[in-house]
Amino acid sequence: MNMKRFSLTRNTAAVTAVILAGALLTGCGGSRSGSSSGANVVLEFRDGDYITGKPYRVTADRSLRDISCEYGVISKVHPVTAEAAGENEWFYVLPEEYFSSYDLDYDREKAYTESCRVTLTDGTAAEAETELAITDPLTADQWHLCNIGQNPYGVTQAPVRGIDLNVIPAWRTILEGRKEQLDGSGVLVAVHDIPADINHEDLRERIFDPGIPGSGDLINTGLSLEDLKEFPAAIHGSGVAGIIAASGMNGRGGRGIAFRASMVSIKLDLAAEARSLGYMLRMPGLSIVNASWGRDLETFSQPEQEDLYEALYERNIAVIHAQGNEFLAGYDENRKPYSSSICTELQLDCEFKQTTQISRDPFVINVGALNSLGVKSSYGSTGANLWVTGFGGEKGGKKDSDAETSAAIVTTSGQYDPRDWNDPDAQTPWRSPDNWYYTNVMNGTSSAAPTVSGAVALAYQAMPDMTVSQLRYLLATTSRNDSVMPSLALTVQETASDRSYGEPVVYDYGWQDNAAGFRFSSHYGFGVADAAALVKGALACGSDPVCAGLKELPEVYVSGNSHPCVFTDDTERNITCTFSDFRDPEDPESVLGSASLVVDAITYEVSGITYLSEGIRDFCKLAASPEDEDETEHNRQRKQAVFEANLLLQILAESPAGTKSLIKPLYANWDFKSGFRIPGSDYSNPGSPLSPLRLATSAFYREILKEDPEKHWTLSLKSPCRLDLDALNSSMQLMVYGRKEQ
Repeated sequence: MNMKRFSLTRNTAAVTAVILAGALLTGCGGSRSGSSSGANVVLEFRDGDYITGKPYRVTADRSLRDISCEYGVISKVHPVTAEAAGENEWFYVLPEEYFSSYDLDYDREKAYTESCRVTLTDGTAAEAETELAITDPLTADQWHLCNIGQNPYGVTQAPVRGIDLNVIPAWRTILEGRKEQLDGSGVLVAVHDIPADINHEDLRERIFDPGIPGSGDLINTGLSLEDLKEFPAAIHGSGVAGIIAASGMNGRGGRGIAFRASMVSIKLDLAAEARSLGYMLRMPGLSIVNASWGRDLETFSQPEQEDLYEALYERNIAVIHAQGNEFLAGYDENRKPYSSSICTELQLDCEFKQTTQISRDPFVINVGALNSLGVKSSYGSTGANLWVTGFGGEKGGKKDSDAETSAAIVTTSGQYDPRDWNDPDAQTPWRSPDNWYYTNVMNGTSSAAPTVSGAVALAYQAMPDMTVSQLRYLLATTSRNDSVMPSLALTVQETASDRSYGEPVVYDYGWQDNAAGFRFSSHYGFGVADAAALVKGALACGSDPVCAGLKELPEVYVSGNSHPCVFTDDTERNITCTFSDFRDPEDPESVLGSASLVVDAITYEVSGITYLSEGIRDFCKLAASPEDEDETEHNRQRKQAVFEANLLLQILAESPAGTKSLIKPLYANWDFKSGFRIPGSDYSNPGSPLSPLRLATSAFYREILKEDPEKHWTLSLKSPCRLDLDALNSSMQLMVYGRKEQ
């Protein structure tokens, strides 16, 4: 049959179909049956949504005996609420298979033609074509929701069909006990970011006021036109909020993943981070914090924030954090004068990302980015602390027309005429008055994190009492790795003879199966988020002994053996630390003993890393020299030297089962102990970089910790300069969070 595009106006509330009797309608696979009365029958489709499967109410202006349709399923009982249809009323649902089995294209997603047959009470039969249009007009452009290869963005590389969040089956999940579908209802999300435009047509209905006295300078402050004129990137917070929970089925824009969730916009102010975290802890019902931000290079230890993030974890508030966009961030004379670009030459990650408290917290869910082609986004930072990958896209239509480009994310922008400020979409083929208050060039792990937050909101709706440990388990078990998504394939990156060391070095271990059977890589974490599988896992958590067993908080044990680190060769540049004698840090008399601990999270305390003057590179002497009291040329040269030493530092963790994790890979720029500060940054409350610094890895998830004189957890450090063994031994510890094996 001929599928026609249907143009939907913003205020369309219902679709009306005129059904003609008998001979007038035989051209869409129908047949002529019964007698013709010559009268029209009008069917009206109301209050439904064919993408989510929310049932339409179908009514007729004449008494009908029966109705059936070519694509949709007609019922006299509401599929969600079990409500009985009224007289001359039916419920209509377009099956999920329409989006996967049929030959769906861009136009057919925006609107499709339905052929319905009716039988009047007198036995007269008739059929006609009915056009149903997408409820929110830009939803068809949101490839991260449903990727059918659509390309309204004018990019040279169209999205690859099927590379999406798999959210449609999640939306169609029916919670039978509550008689509702999944849409984020009842879930509260804090968007910790540049303030979102709380008056935006697609956001204002989602904004929640927590009513916390004295918080007006940080909570729901809004976005003004003046803000956008001064700083066009201020649309960032609005874009993040829209990805999570832009209103759905309101006839405007697109929709968020959890399009009926509630949101609180919390202004990102790093000087007031502790106060913001305190407000989050005071919000009743808060389930998720989305943090699409981070710091580049700057390494801080902030004990107060560490305690607050731990408190969020204990309250079962999931923190979803963007891993970073610095994979290609090599040398930058103005912003990063002491960095190196060797990483870009070797196609390695250019920055070490465990710099701030949020990025190395053992229970924060760090998110990487996938593009619409099914591979890691070009900018997406990697790392041992990554947990899962969301959908970040690439630069969309912003690149030069002669360059290879792929799609970015379509989401909300500012509620202002883009001609009044420096509109980032102005030069893209996508921009038109129909999408004035939206953007198609949102990208980055800033976009990927909220796609995960939206999926997690659906999971919280399905399982409101879900713990963060259960959520992490469900993400690890339901995300798609290279075995089910071949485009994620990686090869081990190694060299026969590294230029700096003159010996073989492994740059990345690719995908590994750890001893607990979890497949992990530093490029994708445990894989690409799958909303439908995540929701299904949440609903089945009670019947999964492992998931059900993650209800209580984990126990904590810290290695207690003295002098765990030794030189492994006569250069005194390579060190291996071995951990044993695990004890409760709050009660040293309580030891792990013969018990086995299933690992939930793990961190290594490495603040003792200190360079001495001897080594294979000339900069070692400068790196080991003390700082002058005042800013001098010596201090500038020392910063450069410490950066060079950090660049060539490698930190490799290994479990007793042989699983390896490159916590700090070679050629990743890192400012640790250099004293470097990015010009123009606010350092009013940075904490001390010399305070305890605990680095995390996800690779050993659910492996077993136990005391074994023959097998140990180890941490190996490879350095171009001699390392201070005494300084390292004074602080080196392994901290393990877990639950005793039953």
